[in-house]
Amino acid sequence: MPMNLAEFYQMVSRAVKDQASALPDHEVGPELEPLATLINSMLQENKSLRFDHQVAVDYIREKINQMLVVIGTVPLRPEELDEKHLIALDPLGIISRSFIQILEHSNKTNKKLRLARDEIQAIFESVGGGLLVMDAERNILASNNRFREMFFAREDETVGRTCYEIICGNEDAPGETCCFKQMMVRGELAVQPDWRFGEKHFSVVATPIKDRSGKIVRCVVLYVDISELVEARTALDEERERLVLTLESIADGVIATDDQGRLSLINSVAEELTGWSAQEAIGQPICSVMMVEDPKAPKSCGDFFSDIMLHKESRVERLDSTILIDRQGIRRDIYLSAAPIHQQDKTITGTIVVFRDITREKRLDEELTKANRLESLGIFAGGIAHDFNNLLTGVLGNVSLAKVIADPKDKIYQLLNQTEKSTFRAKGLTQQLLTFAKGGMPIKKLISARDLIRESVEFSLRGSSILCDLKISDDLLPIEVDEGQINQVLQNLTVNSLQAMKESGGVVEVSAQNVELGNNQEPLLAPGKYVEIVITDHGPGISPKIINRIFDPFFTTKENGSGLGLATSYAIISKHQGQIRVESEEGKGATFFLYLPASKRELAAKVTAGNDSMSGSGRVMVMDDEEVVRSVTQSMLEYYGYEVELVNDGTEALAKYEQAMLDKKPFALVLMDLTIPGGMGGKEAISKLLAIDPQALVVVASGYSNDPVMADYLSYGFKRVISKPYRTDELISVVAEVIEEANRN
Repeated sequence: MPMNLAEFYQMVSRAVKDQASALPDHEVGPELEPLATLINSMLQENKSLRFDHQVAVDYIREKINQMLVVIGTVPLRPEELDEKHLIALDPLGIISRSFIQILEHSNKTNKKLRLARDEIQAIFESVGGGLLVMDAERNILASNNRFREMFFAREDETVGRTCYEIICGNEDAPGETCCFKQMMVRGELAVQPDWRFGEKHFSVVATPIKDRSGKIVRCVVLYVDISELVEARTALDEERERLVLTLESIADGVIATDDQGRLSLINSVAEELTGWSAQEAIGQPICSVMMVEDPKAPKSCGDFFSDIMLHKESRVERLDSTILIDRQGIRRDIYLSAAPIHQQDKTITGTIVVFRDITREKRLDEELTKANRLESLGIFAGGIAHDFNNLLTGVLGNVSLAKVIADPKDKIYQLLNQTEKSTFRAKGLTQQLLTFAKGGMPIKKLISARDLIRESVEFSLRGSSILCDLKISDDLLPIEVDEGQINQVLQNLTVNSLQAMKESGGVVEVSAQNVELGNNQEPLLAPGKYVEIVITDHGPGISPKIINRIFDPFFTTKENGSGLGLATSYAIISKHQGQIRVESEEGKGATFFLYLPASKRELAAKVTAGNDSMSGSGRVMVMDDEEVVRSVTQSMLEYYGYEVELVNDGTEALAKYEQAMLDKKPFALVLMDLTIPGGMGGKEAISKLLAIDPQALVVVASGYSNDPVMADYLSYGFKRVISKPYRTDELISVVAEVIEEANRN
């Protein structure tokens, strides 16, 4: 049964009191149904409002406590969190006032921060280099104007892009040389001192920015354009290189010192001359490295250079007489020039020293002087040698042939022997004179240096009380020399040593060994292998006043000396492309050094022929303008079985040779005099004779060895050469050897 109005009112009152969201499900009458619907709607809305209010109160409570915690205030207790207490405490007012204070402080702080930011930005933009700020992935966060000018970029093109896109122009990350990558790997500042970008050079410095954990979160990269510095440095390096090349290319030694006299520069020539390397010499006092002596102006090395440093001398030049003593004690003649180094204010900051080794030039000047002194004697010698040797050929030839015929037990044999020795002495004198002639070229043949030295020295020592300490290397190389001339040199030097020790007695020391000389080791000799012969005596020595004159012709300190021995020796060795020099200290003897070029050829085995083997046969033509030479040569040849035809000159020789071929009576050998005054000599006749008979055997003879034919006879077509005067055994040996060789071939 539907309720009445009174019952409905009571139900609504209960629903409101219970805060119901709808009326109880009771049946109402039709007249109350619209009202019930309205009341239900109002109840529902009321309940919703009540729920929203509670949510708002709870939200306010939560946020107030959060704000109180944030601003450092004690949170509200639970009993203070109901609605009445919240209103009484006015926490929002407290928070509001706190926030006002915070905002005021924040505004001041922000103002300072903006000011600091503006200052930093001003610094960021005013830095002379390009600045780039990046994150750990190389994304650009900021850049200054200088950076963008350097790399042609706009600000809107850089932020958010990677550095290698903007700078390197590619999308791939760069390799190990990247400054950023090095910084990330090492976790510390990284520097790339010279990084190229196009034609520009940059110094790049990457600085990491780390968080509290040490992780790199940012990076600041500074790019400084060093192109002008690099250009200046390159120009300086090029200038330095040019200076070094100049210093190294000149033939002079160059040394520079600081104001304390310590070396600051030394070039390679100076290194070689002083014996000090640059590494050893730099920083050393100049007098430790460059020891100099000036015999004409005795002064210590320190005084010499300090005069320049103390303004006593603005420039020092020593054109001669200055001696440089290197680290090994080797003495060299030098030209020296030294001057102070000035700054713009005239302050002396050091010394520059330029010096040149003039040892070779000085020696050459001395040699030229000697050569000039020899020239006058050479003219005289060349004029008489030919005729004199022709006369000696007659004497020596007849004496040597008489010895062959005579009985060695007869007294006549002894007299002939003495005559032969005297003739040999005359031949030696002639040879000395010939050596001074403008030609006088040695007639060379390959011989054993060991045998020649031993025989010459032992012969010179015969009958002397002076002993000899002879040391010759077993492997001594052979030499191509004029045996007679070198024998003469060795005898001259040995006899000089004996005479020097005549009163004191003692031992003459003679040694020989192979040596290989380098550039300027012996200034007058080309580099190569040489036989070095050293002869030392322990006599009184040679005075420094005369030591440079001992090789001059006619200079002698001996009462009965000729002054030709050493002069002759000097000329002979020079014409053998060798050298002779002397070292001596007064009171301590003298040492002569002799150098002869070693031969690359090997010696043939020696064949010693007896008297029987010297006998021969066949027709021999002798061409000479001197009747005495023709006669004695004929006698020597006929004694040993040869048939001899005599002619006066080349014209007659050619005619008779050709006729003999037609008559089928050819000559086995022709002996030609090299020069025929007023007629055709051997030099001209040989080519014509070989045109008649290419197989002709021709030996050239001469009493004057100045003609190049005597030294280079094979090139002209001669088979052998023989010097006048000659003994019988010498002539027969040459003739027999030539014919025997032709028969073997």
